[in-house]
Amino acid sequence: MKHFENDIQTKLEKILIKYDLSPAEFSFLHYLYDRYDSKASLLEIKDSLHLSSAAVSRMAVRLENKPCKPIIRYHSDENQKEVCLQITQSGINHFKETAKIVDEALQESFASKDFEALRDMILATNLH
Repeated sequence: MKHFENDIQTKLEKILIKYDLSPAEFSFLHYLYDRYDSKASLLEIKDSLHLSSAAVSRMAVRLENKPCKPIIRYHSDENQKEVCLQITQSGINHFKETAKIVDEALQESFASKDFEALRDMILATNLH
């Protein structure tokens, strides 16, 4: 199981590198993309992705500095101390393009004979 998991993780990292994203940055954009209004506070992102405040802040800076400018930072209207992030239209386009390739890679991995054999082995073990 661990071998299969590592293979998938390696495959996804190689795909994401081509799109100038780390797995954590992809998750970051995914979170913002899935939000109704495509925006969230740094605290919401920290809690949702189970990262430290410093890690979220560093990641936000890295994303802000990417050529496609996938996010923008602003202060909340309700609380000027609260820092919020919003995914931009170019960020949405970049995420959608990347997510399509990631989904295809995951579907390919989970449709493989190796995964089917692993799944069958786990199911057989659970039945006994």
